[in-house]
Amino acid sequence: MKKVSYKGHLIELGSEKLRAGEWVARATVIIDDGKTVKMIPIFGRRRSSFDSRKEADSYALELAKLWVDGRVWGGNGHG
Repeated sequence: MKKVSYKGHLIELGSEKLRAGEWVARATVIIDDGKTVKMIPIFGRRRSSFDSRKEADSYALELAKLWVDGRVWGGNGHG
């Protein structure tokens, strides 16, 4: 699995291949505060699928970045 660092958060990309050969977006945001490690699963929409792992991982990364941005800046977009 590919790992990406974004704003102090580690994002692990793990898109999955369906039986039909399409890919669904999956990622995990890993938060390690030195005491505990939290793993936050990020899923693409159920009906969204992609032709390649690269496309699915790219979408999953964008979703994970949005989650991190919401956490960093707060739910209303203000820090």
